[in-house]
Amino acid sequence: MKKRTVLRGALIASVCAGALLSSTMTANAYNWQEDSNYGSPSACSGTEFKFTFYFNSNQQGARRNLGYNHANLAATDMYHVPGTADPDLEYPLKFCPGTGNGAGQGLKNNAASVVNRHTSYGGYVYYSSWWQGAFDAVAPAVPLPRSRNLANTYNENASFKWQ
Repeated sequence: MKKRTVLRGALIASVCAGALLSSTMTANAYNWQEDSNYGSPSACSGTEFKFTFYFNSNQQGARRNLGYNHANLAATDMYHVPGTADPDLEYPLKFCPGTGNGAGQGLKNNAASVVNRHTSYGGYVYYSSWWQGAFDAVAPAVPLPRSRNLANTYNENASFKWQ
């Protein structure tokens, strides 16, 4: 009987230690892709990032480039803890300063048109965060960049994904 109690206690302790270790590892997971979308110089200039959002229709007004998937355009999770929303670690993407009408406005729910310059992947703009709901798809840029006004997500854009 005593042996079972000791074994049961050891099993419970190891399960708890494993859960604790796994939760601390997740809490410190660095999301370099969203961090790049937020802080890279390519977000506002250059050609490294291949997808551009525009504040106005017909690729007019302020712009913002994205190079990676982004689950929530209003919150850049640089250190994401699943199941939480830590405002100290989440930063909204904004249209680039000095790029026209809408500069400085939040990107989420403010884009009217887009351009895809990636030759291998289509860009998908989703109505809801975490790639949910209605979407607008922009085919790969073969042979030229593809541009279009958003229809299903016009001023209702919450996330972006390459596919």
